[in-house]
Amino acid sequence: MNKLVFDRISKSYGKTKALTDFSASLEPGIYALLGPNGSGKSTLMNILTDNLKADCGKICYCGEDVLKMGVRFREKIGFMPQYPGMYGNFTAERFLWYMSALKGMKKEDAAKSIPEILEAVELSDVANHKISSFSGGMKQRVALAQAVLGDPSVLILDEPTAGLDPKQRIAIRNYISRIAFNKIVIIATHVVSDIEYIARDVIMLKKGVIVDNAPPAELLRKIEGQVWSVSVTEEKVQPMQEKYRVTNILKDDDGVSLRILSEKQPTESSRPVKPTLEDYYLYVFGERTGG
Repeated sequence: MNKLVFDRISKSYGKTKALTDFSASLEPGIYALLGPNGSGKSTLMNILTDNLKADCGKICYCGEDVLKMGVRFREKIGFMPQYPGMYGNFTAERFLWYMSALKGMKKEDAAKSIPEILEAVELSDVANHKISSFSGGMKQRVALAQAVLGDPSVLILDEPTAGLDPKQRIAIRNYISRIAFNKIVIIATHVVSDIEYIARDVIMLKKGVIVDNAPPAELLRKIEGQVWSVSVTEEKVQPMQEKYRVTNILKDDDGVSLRILSEKQPTESSRPVKPTLEDYYLYVFGERTGG
């Protein structure tokens, strides 16, 4: 069984604790690491890829310590860093050929995989263009392509949709879902919509500590009856923001519609609405006000 276990991973930078006793057990499927900047997501991924040493704890893959596995484990992972470095003079296709050589892929396997991956990330039409001419979003898609090259068992994606337009985000999200059936896929992001409908479990990190770890549906049940739609005049928007946690403001012809997080009904005319994962994210990480 493809299984990855984190056992009490901790890491500090001086007096700042980036991770504290991080423990989790992962099997094939998509796992989302959610949290604001500085929550420890990138630190965890860099420890997993052996780019950073943990202060204590260990990670095991199929029962074996990944540090002892060394190159045998690194051969099983695909990593897309948040800020990937690439050779600008390489074309997208040449870069993938270069990465396939570094990964030790057979030429016939690379020849079959590279065109398929370029098509999946919507780069086929610019496969022979230099990476230096690419936009930020296009470079993100090249980074994803190199991560999935070689069919890794563990796929690690740090902010995979940064810089992509909505159409590209959906295409990449669907592609990740399609290839995740037999892989452990870890996605670190603070864009909740990217993972709400594809994540098997959501691991929420706050200042290096797990504050929740459960399937999305289970998280949403925790705030059922605490999300409200409230119609107000423009003059009442500011007072409502001061009193309640307002997660969305929508102006229309009849006034302003507020989406509010509150354990109690904010006003007599407010009505309960179905919570989203973004509501829960703000419930955990947003500033607490009245209500």
